[in-house]
Amino acid sequence: MLSWRIPAPPLSEYVRVLWHADGWMPSNGHERHMPDGTAGVIIWLTTSVAGDSDRLGILTGPRSTASLLTGARPQTIIGAQFTTAGATPFVRMPVHELSNQVATLRDVGFANAPLLRERLLAAGSADERLRLLESELTEIALRQAGPDAAIAWAVRQIERRPNRRIGDVAAQIGRSSRWFIDRFASDVGFTPKVFARVHRFHLALRRMHGDADCDLADVAAAAGYFDQAHFGHDFRTIAGISPTDYLAGRTEHANHVAIPR
Repeated sequence: MLSWRIPAPPLSEYVRVLWHADGWMPSNGHERHMPDGTAGVIIWLTTSVAGDSDRLGILTGPRSTASLLTGARPQTIIGAQFTTAGATPFVRMPVHELSNQVATLRDVGFANAPLLRERLLAAGSADERLRLLESELTEIALRQAGPDAAIAWAVRQIERRPNRRIGDVAAQIGRSSRWFIDRFASDVGFTPKVFARVHRFHLALRRMHGDADCDLADVAAAAGYFDQAHFGHDFRTIAGISPTDYLAGRTEHANHVAIPR
């Protein structure tokens, strides 16, 4: 069973959603997880899972390609998915050092991660656990600086028009291209060009997930691709499968694709 909540301000600026999954496991034991360019926190709450407390709480860095999820037994997991650049206050290194990587929460700066897991385990319900995680993350967000304001603005511009020229965005900020690219990567996890590519892919993904009879040429045009060939090439590079394979393996969650046995 999946429970979720949208955090209240000021945490909502950094965290898109808090979620709790009870009895979750990948379809057929294997799923392909599609990237959306954001980082996330995952904490295992199944008491039978092997491993020390540090290894049972991780931060998944923003990804530019799909990853594989495996699991033969149902698990209870809680997590938080950050907004674009939202991981900045919660990690003690530039976010680009975590792109396409997984690190323990302690390693990225959550010194009390094992204690947090114990408190989550002791909570009596999914709602209590979600409130506890929201409170913990809010405390951190209030103590730490968020992404640079100019970068937050640039993210919004690229999200609105992922095919716009990156040089035009940098020029509107009034900083050098070198500063813009370096600071964008530090706060977001990718260069502006890579982020725009992943975001354009995710726009297409959401459209495909919501329309079982979608026309792929229409999807490509709506997401800002030059043509369907450009869309197909980018999709395969990022997802590891074709658009038609995605449509065939869709699950109830847009970012999760079942892998046939």
